[in-house]
Amino acid sequence: MAAGSDTLKHRPRRLAGVATGRFGLGLLISLAAPSIGAGALPACIALAQGETIEAAVRCQDPPPRELLARLAHAEGRSTGHPDDPLVYQGIAWGVMNRVRLGERSPTMRRRYGDGLAGVIFRKGQFNPAVSPRSQFSREMLCPTDARTWGMAEAAAAVALAGDDNPFVQTEWERRQGLSLVVNFYYPGSVQARGPLAPWEGDGGVRFVGDLALAGGILPPNRIRFYRLTVPPGDIAPGP
Repeated sequence: MAAGSDTLKHRPRRLAGVATGRFGLGLLISLAAPSIGAGALPACIALAQGETIEAAVRCQDPPPRELLARLAHAEGRSTGHPDDPLVYQGIAWGVMNRVRLGERSPTMRRRYGDGLAGVIFRKGQFNPAVSPRSQFSREMLCPTDARTWGMAEAAAAVALAGDDNPFVQTEWERRQGLSLVVNFYYPGSVQARGPLAPWEGDGGVRFVGDLALAGGILPPNRIRFYRLTVPPGDIAPGP
């Protein structure tokens, strides 16, 4: 559902001493469980007329933890399971899997984007980050729920730290310290085209199934994760 021309109240973002009070959307496994609770909401980011979400967010240059949390929060709320902290964990890890794989593989960097911002704003990947028409772009620009924001922020902190990645499971992944689980799909989302991802069964990826994350099991009816069947051939040596 398009956001239409709704106007949202938001916490002002102050720029050069000027506060902007409203914006129009004229168009959107860690072993230790992260601490989860209501977090202080970040300042809202206003969209200027004709400005893209990427341009508006990059202009504010949020720190990596906030940037990843904004994306995880918007995506998590789009899954249809916004009250499950494991959903935010899974998304944050999936994003960072792409980032870290791209840091070592030019092929993966070209496919998924360069760096955290490059991955998040990659065209055709995360609707809340690229499409103002997405109703969930509101939650990217102006998170409204302190409780779910706290879940997303905690998940972002753990995934950015990168310790004990729950997606590192195969021999290749353990040897490289990277995960090939970089594709994911939300079957319960209002944007879903069906219970299975359109690319499922194409041979390039393999369905993962249940995932053991900090605090429990994330079932595939909430997020379906997929592992690349063939590792990239241009992986650079790790640090």
